[in-house]
Amino acid sequence: VMVNRIWHYHFGRGIVATPNDFGRMGAAPSHKELLDYLANEFVASGFSVKHMHRLILSTKTWQQASDTNNVKAAEQDPENKLLWKFQRRRLDAEELRDAMLAISGQLNPKQFGPSIMIPIEKELIESLYKPSQWKPDKDTAQYQRRSIYLIAKRNLHLPMMEVFDAPDALVSCSRRETSTHAPQALELLNGTFANQQAEAFRARLIKTKGNVVDEAFRISVGRMPNLQERQLAASFLKEYSLKEFALAMFNLNAFLYVN
Repeated sequence: VMVNRIWHYHFGRGIVATPNDFGRMGAAPSHKELLDYLANEFVASGFSVKHMHRLILSTKTWQQASDTNNVKAAEQDPENKLLWKFQRRRLDAEELRDAMLAISGQLNPKQFGPSIMIPIEKELIESLYKPSQWKPDKDTAQYQRRSIYLIAKRNLHLPMMEVFDAPDALVSCSRRETSTHAPQALELLNGTFANQQAEAFRARLIKTKGNVVDEAFRISVGRMPNLQERQLAASFLKEYSLKEFALAMFNLNAFLYVN
């Protein structure tokens, strides 16, 4: 069960597609021998999760790209159960928030300690049974820490997390679903957090010594822009501000998806 979950976290789907149910009502494993091998390896390593991560990430299977021209494989295995390519996925809600903080240069890398409360809309606080419980940390630097340190209350969902499919804290979530709907685009274009990070990213780009467009792509998607992207960016900047351009970078598929 444990190695299936580890595999699931890396590939988006477990060898057994129903990680909460290994019984008769659950799905059959797609690679039974592989599941047995990983389980034995896990035991032999002294139940080392780090060893399993290293083992899986060093495989050619995990290192594949999601883009492929293998038409035959796509026809025979459209759901990619046989892992002939990497399963393209969108960043989870927490990953997305952390990535925006990192790109803008605002991420606070501090580790450990208690959960933190961040400033939120007054309407959300008033929806709590006891609004006085929500007291944002006095140290504003805490607000830019990784999402794993955000306090989780079962009866309060942060808008950005909720819109990007963060799980409901009331029930067990064995596998996150990924939806696509209009409020996500609205959150990335008009949301308070997105605009704050876009402004910080703008300030970071101004300080760069290289070409602004090249640096924006290098920082946000880890590569240089191609010719078409460079031309579109140059045209965009003639009409809109650098802050709007920084916000647009947060909306690129190349930023939002892992390929």
